[in-house]
Amino acid sequence: MKKYLIISDLDGTLADVDHHVNETTKSYIRSLLDAGHIFYIATGRMKALVEDVAKDIDERVRMIGSNGGIVQTHSGFEVTHIDEEEKMKLYDFVIEENIPSLFFTDHDVYYTDFIPEFFVIPTRYGNVVKKLESRDELKEKDIINALLMAHHLTDPDSLLEPARKKLKKILDCNIASSNVFNLEIYSKDTSKGEALKKIMAYHNISEDNVVAFGDGFNDVSMFKVAKTSVAMDNAPQLVKDNATHTTLTNGENGVVKFLKSFL
Repeated sequence: MKKYLIISDLDGTLADVDHHVNETTKSYIRSLLDAGHIFYIATGRMKALVEDVAKDIDERVRMIGSNGGIVQTHSGFEVTHIDEEEKMKLYDFVIEENIPSLFFTDHDVYYTDFIPEFFVIPTRYGNVVKKLESRDELKEKDIINALLMAHHLTDPDSLLEPARKKLKKILDCNIASSNVFNLEIYSKDTSKGEALKKIMAYHNISEDNVVAFGDGFNDVSMFKVAKTSVAMDNAPQLVKDNATHTTLTNGENGVVKFLKSFL
């Protein structure tokens, strides 16, 4: 039997519409692990908000957090931070442009304006959630990624597209998005796709034996690495266009349905 590295986005993909991984999916992942396959969750969530999810499925499930800024291996976690100068340029930009933003370490959230309710869910890691009152508060913080938000607008593109164009000119960072309501900023060499390359090398697995699932624009970098890439039916058309396959929605257990027919 061929051993596969299976890697799946979480929200909108592996998790259901309530952002939980249901028991059917958990049970099937455990059967994959028992059969010798490797399973990774690859998410934009910070480490503190995904580690419990992975462990609840099975201790053998590993994770890529912060869209590739955090990569789990046998020996621990490899973390890539945004350069200090780039981080401060980004902060100055979002304050000047009045763009609500979040800055993440591996377990803490710092925000400029407001904080979505999702990020204040308590975890056993005792994460800090703090409003930034000044520029100095962000200095020396080990920021892995930042999120520029437009969830509060009926036309998010009117804020985010001009911001994207300006940031490309002033920042030496990777600029991506998981959906039309945000921009995600990472170290220039960070993406889910780059993280996937690292774990493929770590496990000595070729792209022929990799299956990647996703529903967001930030999953496309994984699709470009894996031989088998699967977009959820709830994904935007552009994401589907970059996948080799499509499956049912996350609310219909699309990941499990595809794997049962593929493996």
